[in-house]
Amino acid sequence: MRSNPMKKLNYDRITTTIEREWLAQIIAGTKKIEYRQIKPYWTKRFAKVSVPFELRLLNGMNPPVPEVTVLIHRITKDRRAGEYRLHIKKVLNYRRWDKARKKPRR
Repeated sequence: MRSNPMKKLNYDRITTTIEREWLAQIIAGTKKIEYRQIKPYWTKRFAKVSVPFELRLLNGMNPPVPEVTVLIHRITKDRRAGEYRLHIKKVLNYRRWDKARKKPRR
């Protein structure tokens, strides 16, 4: 019987920041790819995790801030655009965000 890699319970995790506009689109389900520049910083971070992995995105630096955790199931590299494309399989959870109003919870 073949195992399904998407059924893994303990995923590697990367945490980083994101602008509010993109956070809102990811939570709404309209943004399925997150982009990061091809830089040594990201190359090293992606080399340390195995796909699939969790990507925790924070909108701001000082807690409490809106956040979303997504499951990344594929990373592709667009050398012409100079970016990594992180393909979002699904939103695992979000916090401090009002999905209906598309704004942070107060």
